[in-house]
Amino acid sequence: MAVGSLGSLGIGSGVLTSDTLNKLKEAEMNAHLKLYNTQLETNTSRQKDLAELEAKLLAFQTAVNSLGDTSQFNKKKVSPSVSGDSAAASLVVGSLSNLSNMKVIVDQLAQKDVYQSNGFKDKTSTVMGSLGIEGDSNGKASFTITQDGKDYKIEIDKSTTVAQLAEKINSATGGKIEAKLVNTGDRDNPYRLVVQSTETGTKNNISFSGDDKLLKAMGWELDKNSISAGGLYGFRPTGTENKDKDKISGTFSGNPEDKLLSSAEESTSFTFVIKNGERYDRFTIDIDENTTYKSLAEDLKKQTNGKVELSFDESKKTFTFRATNGGELSLFDGGYATDADGNIDQANYIRDNKATSLLKDKFGITLDTSTPQGYNVASNNENHIQKGMDAIFSVDGVKMIRSTNTITDIGPDITLELKQKGEISFNVTQDTEAIAQSLESLATAYNDLMINLNAATKYDPDAGTKGNFVGVSSIYNIKSQINNILLQTITVDGTITVGDSDTSDGVKVSSKVSLSLADYGLTLNDGVLTFDSGKFNAKFNEDPEMAEKFFVGHNGFEDIDLTGDRVSKFGENDIEFKEGSFTITYNDETIDLSKTANGDPFKLTGKDDIEKAKNLVDHINSFGLEGLEASFEIINQGNDNQQIQFRIKGTSGSNLEIQGDKDFLKKFGLSPKTIYSVYKEETGTFGVLKNTMGEMMSSDGSFGGYKDSLTKESKNLNETIENTKKSIESRYDTMWSRWAAYDGIIAKLNNQASVITNMINAANNQNS
Repeated sequence: MAVGSLGSLGIGSGVLTSDTLNKLKEAEMNAHLKLYNTQLETNTSRQKDLAELEAKLLAFQTAVNSLGDTSQFNKKKVSPSVSGDSAAASLVVGSLSNLSNMKVIVDQLAQKDVYQSNGFKDKTSTVMGSLGIEGDSNGKASFTITQDGKDYKIEIDKSTTVAQLAEKINSATGGKIEAKLVNTGDRDNPYRLVVQSTETGTKNNISFSGDDKLLKAMGWELDKNSISAGGLYGFRPTGTENKDKDKISGTFSGNPEDKLLSSAEESTSFTFVIKNGERYDRFTIDIDENTTYKSLAEDLKKQTNGKVELSFDESKKTFTFRATNGGELSLFDGGYATDADGNIDQANYIRDNKATSLLKDKFGITLDTSTPQGYNVASNNENHIQKGMDAIFSVDGVKMIRSTNTITDIGPDITLELKQKGEISFNVTQDTEAIAQSLESLATAYNDLMINLNAATKYDPDAGTKGNFVGVSSIYNIKSQINNILLQTITVDGTITVGDSDTSDGVKVSSKVSLSLADYGLTLNDGVLTFDSGKFNAKFNEDPEMAEKFFVGHNGFEDIDLTGDRVSKFGENDIEFKEGSFTITYNDETIDLSKTANGDPFKLTGKDDIEKAKNLVDHINSFGLEGLEASFEIINQGNDNQQIQFRIKGTSGSNLEIQGDKDFLKKFGLSPKTIYSVYKEETGTFGVLKNTMGEMMSSDGSFGGYKDSLTKESKNLNETIENTKKSIESRYDTMWSRWAAYDGIIAKLNNQASVITNMINAANNQNS
């Protein structure tokens, strides 16, 4: 019950009134709450000032963080010799690159392979009807588009329109090849089907096979002597069918030292094709008047890196070509085509009658040429409106070929964009402008912070004033924590100049160098931080790497280098890899060596230990795990105690895990184990300050902890004030109830006294 809610209190007594009770309560409230309210006012004022201080600290921390980040010190500035639309190329260099300059000459841009069909009257015209194609007994026809070793069969019937044919091509190729109808504006047959590779480069070139009449009618008549590189599958000898697919055998007359061609005969070529899963490896071997059976075997081994070998049985006059990695081996009677200028065209192959007869006469081989290949159209076919080309360019004099005009593999963190034929040079320097701006921002943020901090912790006995944080060590110590780091000297690995640094007589040598921020133009005088950009640039350019170590530090994972035990005698038989018997986990990716990168079963083949070791290493590396490379070393090569030692190196900072069957791994000198990459950190000046500021501002740090304590104090004070008010209110409600009861009793007594008084007065009046 609220005191004073009944104004009748005190009527009976004239003393125990509501006004008296309210004054008593107010006095008690003031006595109890004055201290709490004073503390709350101080807390509120401090939180307000702390918010201003926090804003200054955060601005300073932002500047510190940018200077404590390695990427700030690795930004590159690229200056091209030619700019604008006339530039032959553009260059972007990231923080991971050490490139200083580059000269680029662009000879040819990469482009798409583009075909157009003959014209159609309308987009709804049926293909077979418009072209006069009857099709097979079911009224159907088909052709195959080949690109980069993949065949896409396109089937049509008499109801298929030219628009539907475009849809079929797009659907079948999964976006690798784009087909669309264009209206040329021709009066009679305006609609043409345009078929083009989605991406540039000769590896994406388009070739055809299938219904010759349909393709000719479409405007794509085939030249079956010309085969696109991506469509060359090779041929098997007649009669071999599915026997020993990794071998091609035949007979020869004479001796291995005999020459294959006479001096009067023109040179020719054989091309060997190895199929592993969906992957095709092609090797063209040239044969001239000096080539013998024996030299052919040597050339094969050398040029195929041991993937194809030629062996002889002189007693039986037989020979065998063999794919040493267990793949399917095919042969093509020809080699690379040549362009109009006589240059070798590695994007296309050409059949050669000389090669055909040489195989038959010298090797007893007749090829079964019924196996479809990816055939080109005739070179003068006007419907081949743009030939797919690779980009041809040189970087610093080194000629390069790429399938795209965006080059990202010529160096770490480098992107070269080819734009047009021409020449351009790039100069790459350290971009210090951003660092200088960050240091300028740091000085400004520091000075703003210190003005605020000094005012908040200052005590003036003469004026009798003091800041809100006088005596608060968590705030007062911020200045000394920051200054101690800014003024420290640290030693890093760098270079010094021995001799005259102002002349050519000075020589830079590696040394431990003691550095401070003053060396880089950042000085603290009378509490004010100033930055000299000229001094910074001069010192930074002396040794940018040393500057980075001083400012940021040097961090990184050590490389992993796993060396197996020495092993030998893998045996003559192939080695079967069972699922789970040998797995490698790196960069959170696990590979099971029982499968190839394409998912096909893997079997380790090879005629000896060296060949098996090489095939295993190639197999591991074929998965392309970033930063992981397998290799092997031959110990005592050629001796009876020859041994193989496998090595696996990791350079991307990941842990390396080898798992599988213990006995199986032992064959290769390995065992199940996990090798952990070790991280080493050397912290520079701003790395230390960055960590210090982070700790300071965290909830467990000096500033963050004090901020949380003020918040908790405010909450506790408000709760205490509220609880005190409730306690006093409750007590005075009880007191009012009691006073009301006392007042009622007094009123009754007063009434009784009044009655008695009246009776006495009445009696006195009667007696008188």
